[in-house]
Amino acid sequence: MVKKSTREYVLNFFTKNPNHTFTLQEIEVAVRKEYEKDTGLTDLYVNREVRNLGTQGYIPDLGNIIKPKRGEYRFEKGSGPIKLKSPFPENVKLDIKKKDNYTCQWCGKVETSRDRLAVDHIIPEDSGGKGVLENGITLCTHCNNRKKNLGVSIFGKNMFERYLLLAKKDNDKKTIKFLEEVLKVFEKHQLK
Repeated sequence: MVKKSTREYVLNFFTKNPNHTFTLQEIEVAVRKEYEKDTGLTDLYVNREVRNLGTQGYIPDLGNIIKPKRGEYRFEKGSGPIKLKSPFPENVKLDIKKKDNYTCQWCGKVETSRDRLAVDHIIPEDSGGKGVLENGITLCTHCNNRKKNLGVSIFGKNMFERYLLLAKKDNDKKTIKFLEEVLKVFEKHQLK
């Protein structure tokens, strides 16, 4: 038996279900069920592949994966891309991880051979963010998912609040002053 990739399972699901909107969880359940039927196993990680296809948007010779709302995906047969995306090239991902010292910039978790860290856009692709070094951040899976669920502004605010606590713990007055000023900007613009 030829083993199918996660991508093949996900694309197979979408092509069998065109023009229907599904949550990430619904897709995961259906794709894992198909994988289990084929292999007897359930260890397929589906979420990242679905998000990658959603980011890619256009799938040559098939159509478009559309994200009508956060956490929802729909496949539409079509002939061309709806929007251009800007994923990180592999060499840029590596440079971002090096810049961030292979450490999650939110919780401080260090990358190991078992726990791989992700590189994500600071300004999301959907908001025009590019796949360049300056727009990349290293995050563990947990923090990356939290960032996606919270959105950039609240995630940023939470990050600055966390750094403020650390600065206060270290009694770093210069950093405390800076972070308090940054947090006032969030208040001023009512970013929650």
